[in-house]
Amino acid sequence: MAEEPNDPTSHRPRPARPQPPRPDVVVEPLRPRQETVPSILPKIATGLWAVTTVIVLVLAAVIALNWEPVLSGVESAVSQQDSTASATDVRNTASATLLSSGAASAVLVLLGFVALNLLRGAATSSKVLMGAVGILTVGAAVTFSTFVSDAPALFGGVLQWGPFVVAATAAVATIVALLPRRSSRQ
Repeated sequence: MAEEPNDPTSHRPRPARPQPPRPDVVVEPLRPRQETVPSILPKIATGLWAVTTVIVLVLAAVIALNWEPVLSGVESAVSQQDSTASATDVRNTASATLLSSGAASAVLVLLGFVALNLLRGAATSSKVLMGAVGILTVGAAVTFSTFVSDAPALFGGVLQWGPFVVAATAAVATIVALLPRRSSRQ
């Protein structure tokens, strides 16, 4: 039997259909793509926080190298607050004040670096953390200056003006870290 040419059951390959021409279509985005330039603000804030850390370490070194004179100055401030306290209580309170100030400074410095690191990832909570750490650091530095106000003027009076420099650099670092970052087109 011969197959009919129009038989749908025949398995002869059919010639390939030619592909229709592709239309020339250009789609433009609604908003042009902006190339972002990395902000220098995080680097400045980190640098300022590093300066704050260095000053805190200098103050800690001055206190550690001159423990007895500094402790005597803090003891005189404590004894003025409570004249009925025994010499042992005054010494213990002064020691605890200096040691707790050092521990608080270490924690705040570390939290500052953690907050700055989180800010690079643009985490929203990092702004709250950085603001809180900045405020606490400024407050701690000013409070510490009252503790050591009666300490002797060692190394050019670094214990009198150093805490205020810490407060200032921490405040500026915090403000720079919290400034909004803008992207710009190239």
